[in-house]
Amino acid sequence: MLFNGKVIAILRGITPVDVIEHVTGLADSGITDVEIPANSPDWAQSIQDIKRHFGLQVNLGAGTIVTTEQVETCAQAGADYVLTPNLDEKVVLACQRHELKTCIGVYTSTEIFAASALGVSALKIFPAAALPANWPQLIKGPLSRAIPFCAVGGIDGNNMADYLHHYDSVGIGSSLYRPGQPPSLTRRRAMALMG
Repeated sequence: MLFNGKVIAILRGITPVDVIEHVTGLADSGITDVEIPANSPDWAQSIQDIKRHFGLQVNLGAGTIVTTEQVETCAQAGADYVLTPNLDEKVVLACQRHELKTCIGVYTSTEIFAASALGVSALKIFPAAALPANWPQLIKGPLSRAIPFCAVGGIDGNNMADYLHHYDSVGIGSSLYRPGQPPSLTRRRAMALMG
């Protein structure tokens, strides 16, 4: 599997100054899959700092990756895998050249089949909340290979269990972390999610 567990913490907007304390709270609560989006300040530095501090304890993804140049930065920073909001063959191939695992953003059946044919590691259904929670079961049958589905977009503590009934994992962002919140709040929210 691409992820350690079933919940990926999306820390959009986090800074290198704050990242270690927030990730510590997540890890202590049982969330060891973390995404640092590329539209966060000094995101590559945050990835380097997390890898240096946590090593293999945290499975670390670089998210919102939309260019091959960003893929190069991911590889240099030490990300374990790449998440994208969309399907871009050039980005997928660049990840494969760098031996980076991929969780590729898709929405339609056409995108799902195209991503599967490219050999991506996992499918990120985005935005998942705009589709029925059982979307994977409706589309998995015709796929030529088994591939994990991750729901991202509109997932929170209220609907997480519904999605995990049908998806292999979920990505949770703003209901878990918002820029500027104290690490103690991230820890409390993580503990409530993992309950």
